[in-house]
Amino acid sequence: MKTTETHAGACEPEYFMRDGKLTRRMFIKGVGAITVASALGFGVENAGASEALADEAPAAAGEKAVHAVCTVNCTSRCHLRGTVRDGKLVRVEPGDMPGRPGYANACLRSMSYIQRLQDENARVMYPMRRTGERGSGEFERITWDEAIDEIAEKLNTVLAKDPQAASFYSFTGDLGKLSWEAPTRYAATVGATTWDIEGIMGDHGASMGMTMVFGTHRGAHDSRDYLNSKLLIVWGRNVADTHTSELRDYVAARKNGAKVIVIDPRQCSTAAMADEWIPIKPQTDPALALGMMNWIIGNDLHAKDKLVEESVAPYLIREDDGAYLRMVDGAVVATATGASKADEGSIGTAPAAQGEAGADAGTFVIWDELTGAAVPAPDAAAIKGGSVKPALSGSFTVDGVACRTAFDHLVDACAPYTLERTGEICGIDPDVVERLSREYIEAQPAGIRMGQGMQRVYHSYAPFRTVATLAMVAGYIGVPGGGASHAGGTATNKPVAGYTGPVYGFADWSDTGKKANLVPSSKVYSAAVSHDPVPIDFLWIANSNFINMSPDSNRIINEVIPAIGFIVTVDPWWTWTAKYSDIVLPACTYWEHWDLIDRSPWAMFNQPAIEPMGESKSDVEIMSLLAKKTGVEQYWDKTDEEWIRQFVGTDHPAWDDFDWDRDVVEQGIYGRSDALYDSAIVYADGAGYKTDTGKFEFYTESLVAFDEEVPTWQPPCEDPREGELAAKYPLVYIQYHDRLNVHTQHILNPALEVVQDEPLLQMNPVDAEARGIAHGDVVRVLNDRGDMKIRVFVTEGIIPGTVATQSGWTPDYFIEGCYQNLTHHTICDAEEAYSMTNSAFYDVLVEVEKA
Repeated sequence: MKTTETHAGACEPEYFMRDGKLTRRMFIKGVGAITVASALGFGVENAGASEALADEAPAAAGEKAVHAVCTVNCTSRCHLRGTVRDGKLVRVEPGDMPGRPGYANACLRSMSYIQRLQDENARVMYPMRRTGERGSGEFERITWDEAIDEIAEKLNTVLAKDPQAASFYSFTGDLGKLSWEAPTRYAATVGATTWDIEGIMGDHGASMGMTMVFGTHRGAHDSRDYLNSKLLIVWGRNVADTHTSELRDYVAARKNGAKVIVIDPRQCSTAAMADEWIPIKPQTDPALALGMMNWIIGNDLHAKDKLVEESVAPYLIREDDGAYLRMVDGAVVATATGASKADEGSIGTAPAAQGEAGADAGTFVIWDELTGAAVPAPDAAAIKGGSVKPALSGSFTVDGVACRTAFDHLVDACAPYTLERTGEICGIDPDVVERLSREYIEAQPAGIRMGQGMQRVYHSYAPFRTVATLAMVAGYIGVPGGGASHAGGTATNKPVAGYTGPVYGFADWSDTGKKANLVPSSKVYSAAVSHDPVPIDFLWIANSNFINMSPDSNRIINEVIPAIGFIVTVDPWWTWTAKYSDIVLPACTYWEHWDLIDRSPWAMFNQPAIEPMGESKSDVEIMSLLAKKTGVEQYWDKTDEEWIRQFVGTDHPAWDDFDWDRDVVEQGIYGRSDALYDSAIVYADGAGYKTDTGKFEFYTESLVAFDEEVPTWQPPCEDPREGELAAKYPLVYIQYHDRLNVHTQHILNPALEVVQDEPLLQMNPVDAEARGIAHGDVVRVLNDRGDMKIRVFVTEGIIPGTVATQSGWTPDYFIEGCYQNLTHHTICDAEEAYSMTNSAFYDVLVEVEKA
C-alpha cells in the first residue's frame, strides 16, 4: 500500500472513513502537553503499603487526580497517576507503589498515550458497518442495536451448525482481567473456539524453553537482586527502551561494581549504557551458550555439586530409546518417549508437568557411588546429607539395560562448540568467547536476564533452554545475584496458616456453563483456509491489530481473510485489521472503564477517569449485549464495577487492610496485607521446580525423535550461510521493540515525534557501501513474500549481515508496503510436538536495494 508521506503528518490513513466521508485526523484541542517526569523510568518515592499515598501532590484547583494501571503488553504494569481538567486527561505521571519506595514508573509511551486516546479522529467513535470491499475502508455509521442484531444473526447461524466454527481471538492490547478475558469467556459460554495466542505473537519460544528446564513458563530474580551480582549479562533484552521499570536496578548494580554486558545484534539503548556490547549474529544465541558451557566443562569449572543435587545431570538415560530409565519396586519398567500431556495448558502457556511437580520423581533412577547400584533418584536434601552419592558421569547396565547419565549427553552436545566454531557461527572473535566464558564462571555470582528477542526464531525454545542450562552448569540457579531470568521478578506473599480459600473471587467469572475449544494459534491460518483443525466461519477480534502483528501479511490478506465468512473487530483504534472487518465496534481504553490487574503483591485497578469517547463501550458491556441475543445472558449479569467488587470481596487475609474508597477509588492500587516486598530468589536451595522430575530438567525425552533431547543449536529456517535462498537474499532481517510503541499501540503519539517520526531500516556501513546506499536513502527491502520501501539509517550499531526495523509500525507510515510483508509463518514440527510453533519473526532473509 502506498502513501504520500512517511512522517507524523501521515497519521491520517486516507482509507479511514466516518459517516461515509473521508475525514482528516486533527489533534483534539484542549489536551495538555505531557509531563515527562520519568522519561527514563525513574520516579518518586513511595508511601507505606496500607496507608494513603501521601507523597502524591494534591490536584490543583479545577483539577481531579485519577489513577490507572497501564495494561499494554510490555509486562511492567505501571501504576499511573493522571490529572483531569474540564473532563479531559491533561497529564500523566508515575503513580506510587505501596511498600516499594523508588519503584514508581511511567514511560514516554504511557505519558503521551492520553494525546492519542482523546483524538476523536484516531478513535473508532461509533459502531461501523462495511459498505465497500474488504480493505476499501468504506464504512457507514450504525447504531449499537443494529450492530449487535446483525452480529447475533450471523453468529447464531454459525452456532446452530457448529459452535466451534465461531472463533473469538483476544490478543494483548489490553491485559486487564475483564478486557482480555471477556471475549474468550463469552466463547466458553457458547462452546466456541478460542486461540492460544503466544505462538502467533512470537512469545511462545521463551515459555517452552523455560517450561522444559524449570517447569514453568515464567521465573525471574527481582531486578533488585542484581545488586548482589558481580557480572550481569543482558541477553537479547533492551530494558532501557522496553521495560523501563527495571532500568534503575541495572544502573544501581553497575554503580555497585557489577560489570554489565549486553549480547545483542544491535547496539540498543541498554547496550549504550553497559560496560560492553558483544554483537552476535541473530539466530545463534544457543551456539554461544553451548560454546561457553564447553569451555567451562572443559576447564573443570562446572558446578558439580549443584548439578548432582538440583538437576537431572546424574539421571540415567536408556541407550536403546533415549528415555529416562525408570524403576518401580526395584525393577526396570518399560518407558515410552514423547508421551502426550493430558492438558495442553491455558492461554499463553506451554504444556507443563501434570499434577504435583515431581509426583513421579521416585521412578527416575541414578547410580549411587556409595552402594555401586542403581537407586531411585533422591531429592536434593538427601544428597546434601550424604546418604547417597549420585554419579555425575558414567555408563552403567541396570537389569540388562545399558544407560549413561544425562550429563554425559549434555557434554557430548557441547563438545563440537569449540571457541573457533562458536565464534564462526556467532560472528564473535574466539578470544571474546573465551574471555566471556571465563568472566562468567569467575564472577561468583553472575546473573543473566534473557529477552524475548532471541527466541523469535525457528526452534524457538532453544535460546532460553540453552542459556538457562548454562546458568545451571555454572551453579548460578537459585543463588543471590545469579539466575537465568525471564520477565520481571517473582511475586511473593506471606503464607497464611490454616487458610485454603482463594485470594480473588473469580468463581462466578469462571462459571461459563460450557467450555471453549482452545486451539494453538499456529493453526489459525490453516483453520481459516483449510478448516484444519476447525473451520472459521465467524471471527471476533479483540485487543488485536491481527494483520499488523502476525507474520506474512500478504498471506493473511490474500488467503486467510477471504476464507472467513464474517469478521468483527472490537478496538479503540482504526487499525489495519479494522479496515478488513465487516463490523467495527468502538472499545474503551484503560482510562475509560473498570478493570483489575493482579500484580501480586499489588492489586491494581482501572476505573473511568474520563467519559468514553463517542459511543465506546467496555468489552464486558459489549459481550453482555451479545449474550442477550444469543441465549447466554445468565452468565453476564453484572456490570464491570460489580465484577470487580466481587473479585476483591473474599475473606482472604490479603484483604484485611483493604478499603474500597481509599484503595480503589482514590488510589487505584492496594498493597496486600500478606505482601512480601523483599527481593525474591527463585529456586533457592533447589526448591520450586515444576518439572516431572522435580529438578532442573535440561534433558527432555519428548524431543528425542528430533535429536534435541538436550540443548542444541539448529540452523535457522532461512539460513544466511548457504543455499540458493542465501545467495538471493543474503541479509538477516529482524524487528526490534523500541521506546516508541508496544506493538502497534502508541503509533504515533504526537509527543513522540521528537524521538522518531517514521520507520527506519538500520544497516551496517559495510552492507550499505556494498550496495551503493547512503545514510538517509530510500531503499527497497524485499524477498519472495513481499517488499517495503523505507528510509535507511546507516550505523555501526548493528552487526554486518543484519538489517532491522522497529516492530509495530503500520503501513500508514511506510513509503510503500509494510515489514510484515517480509515475514513468514512456517510450522516447526518439533515445536508442534512439544506445544505449538512460535512465529520466527527474526528468522527472515531479505535483500536491500536503493529505491
